[in-house]
Amino acid sequence: MWNVELITKFKKACTAAIILSAFLSTNSFAQTLADAHKAYVAGNWEEAAKAYEVACPKEPDSVRAECYLWDILALSQTGNSKLFKVAGHRLDSLINTTSPEKPVYSEMLLTKAQFMLYMGKNARAAEILVQAIDNSKLEQAVVLQKVCSAVLSREPHQELDAKCKTVKDSSLYKTAQAKPAQTKPAQASPAAVPESKPVAATSTAPAATPATPAKPVAPAPVVEPTPTPAPKPAPKPETKIPDGAPYWTLQLGAFGVEANAKLLAENMQKQGLESRIETRIGESRTLYLVQTGKFPSKEAALDFGAQKLAPLKMDFQAVQKK
Repeated sequence: MWNVELITKFKKACTAAIILSAFLSTNSFAQTLADAHKAYVAGNWEEAAKAYEVACPKEPDSVRAECYLWDILALSQTGNSKLFKVAGHRLDSLINTTSPEKPVYSEMLLTKAQFMLYMGKNARAAEILVQAIDNSKLEQAVVLQKVCSAVLSREPHQELDAKCKTVKDSSLYKTAQAKPAQTKPAQASPAAVPESKPVAATSTAPAATPATPAKPVAPAPVVEPTPTPAPKPAPKPETKIPDGAPYWTLQLGAFGVEANAKLLAENMQKQGLESRIETRIGESRTLYLVQTGKFPSKEAALDFGAQKLAPLKMDFQAVQKK
């Protein structure tokens, strides 16, 4: 028969086990969410999506919808058409179950507008963007204006044009535009659809991680890079190399969507750096590689990257071409 002392010890052991289990469970979840953000930043879309799907159900109600939006964005950027459709269905469901009062609601609509734009449904994109503006917050003015420009460039829309002008005339937007432009990494925003960061963004240094690993800022659709003053042209990295001779180049990223490769190339031009896009067709997907320079050696390529790209926080990788 159990005596009182043994029973007391047993209860304490059980309590300690429960506390330890809860602690390990909490840390496991935190690590899963941190891993999801890290995988997203690194462009490991499927890995990120799986991690978000584990972490999001455990997030507090106040931020769960935002977590699911990151999951949708990761799925949409895998380059897999089936997963892109899944992302679209999940986005519709998320919009239908999220209160318009939440700031993330307008971000969902902005993402939906870009989904439509990507699929060539420009008129529908304009309609959804009108809804996004109607449900937006003042602090979203800059992002809204960028998406406005992208949609209106493809679909003239009287109501949207009027609302976009209102956004552009807002005091918050004017204040943001008046601030000195800051150099940003050559990565599009998480909500750029269907792909916002190079799929194979690698560099000579470890991949960057979010400023706050446990939870990044809310997804904010950005179609174009933040405008920056026209810089002075940098020295051309091109070196005279005989036709057909092997050379080295710096690869800045590999995209599954050509439009996003062009986005990075345009950002390079604004920094006074030359770039080109190489198309690589594979068995399961096509990649658009953004590269710069032709160098006689790997050392010369990395030296250029250290001088011109590293200060801009751009990821790069030296690749030999034959």
